[in-house]
Amino acid sequence: MAVNQQSAEELITLIFRLQRQLRCVAQISPDPRSPGTALHGVMRIIGDHGEIRATELAEKLGIGTAGLSRHLSELATMGYVCRRPHPDDGRAHLISLTPAGTQAVSDEMHRRAALLQDMLEHWTDEEALSASESLTKLTESLHTAIRAMKPGTVQPPIPAGEKTK
Repeated sequence: MAVNQQSAEELITLIFRLQRQLRCVAQISPDPRSPGTALHGVMRIIGDHGEIRATELAEKLGIGTAGLSRHLSELATMGYVCRRPHPDDGRAHLISLTPAGTQAVSDEMHRRAALLQDMLEHWTDEEALSASESLTKLTESLHTAIRAMKPGTVQPPIPAGEKTK
């Protein structure tokens, strides 16, 4: 049976609360010169793909090319990313992490994991794995549903009791 309205609304509320708390965790940084949360997010996606077209990266981040360009310029200045012309499309660029960028992503992941371990000291490993499985299932379900939608074709739900034309 599908998720009911009340459960969906509760899930949305909990997801927003989780997002706010994760932003707070991500903001805890021992080094104010390190890239911020947004830049680390950009670097993580680049690292996950090895090398990626700028337009594809912007799409995955859900931002425009102008915003991405600013992020990439800042990361390039810091020595964390490099750009090269796409060999098959002279208008496009491929983005990748430098060795320093790869190290920065790894260091930040270890730092955040240690911080999360401290914050979840009262959790068992089984509880953490269960939460991880639930978040994975939720993420994959949302990803699949979003991919199935065609831009401009998503209609708002019809309130109960109303008829369609």
